[in-house]
Amino acid sequence: MESQRKTILITVAVLVILVIGAGLLYWYYMRPPRPASTVEPPKAQEPSQPPSPAETKPAEEKEPPPEPAVKLPDLGQSDDFVKQTIKGLSPHGKIGDWMKIKNIIRVITASVDNIASGKSPRAHLGFLFYGQVFPVSEKGGKIYLGSKSYERYDLLADAFVSLNTGRTIQAYEKLKPLFQEAYRELGYPQKDFHSTLVQAIKRILDTPIVEREVLLKEEGKGVNYLYVDDGLEDMNEVQKHLLRMGPKNTRRIHQKLREMALALGVPESQLPQTQIYIPRTK
Repeated sequence: MESQRKTILITVAVLVILVIGAGLLYWYYMRPPRPASTVEPPKAQEPSQPPSPAETKPAEEKEPPPEPAVKLPDLGQSDDFVKQTIKGLSPHGKIGDWMKIKNIIRVITASVDNIASGKSPRAHLGFLFYGQVFPVSEKGGKIYLGSKSYERYDLLADAFVSLNTGRTIQAYEKLKPLFQEAYRELGYPQKDFHSTLVQAIKRILDTPIVEREVLLKEEGKGVNYLYVDDGLEDMNEVQKHLLRMGPKNTRRIHQKLREMALALGVPESQLPQTQIYIPRTK
């Protein structure tokens, strides 16, 4: 299991971008189609009376020209553009604070790729690590994952669910080419970033909700713990991050991600269903 010094907010930045990623496909697939233009047939005129100026059929209106495409900066110079684009996505002030990093698009793209593979994005999101002690509680001579530690993740969940979907859609629409370029840099010249984004969402949704206390055991020297329940210990790194957020916060994140996945056009039948996991207590 993770060592004593672990992240408090490791998942926030990644989840924010998962929602941003869901935006483009929501906009593309779910927006209502533009109604077809119709032209009324000219009214029949009395042969003996020419049409009056008021009855004359106006010239057919032309559709307004499409808005010019936004000129994107070079990927390496895109931080200011990204920060400006994501303004107003949420009233939660912490999201803006977390974006005060360099190479935002590259960091987020690599983090999403890690999550899709079940790996921790810690290497890319070190700025979220506060170095706080891994909290445990003791009861009846046994060691448990401290339930109060779940409250440390309330800030993360609050920020995530506060995102405005409509504005997020617009943000991703602008930024998608930059994400794709950063994804190619990672060594995926033929693979679409979106498919990896969907896989990352599914990876998080596949994390079970653990409702009961989680029993731990000490391992080796120092303060290091393992889960007594093999099913929990065998979870991938992403699932363990969600486990440490607690059942309430995990449910909230699941609900938001499922909503966005459906908006992406992913059928409900292809999304992992909510699982309740009952761990061993001895």
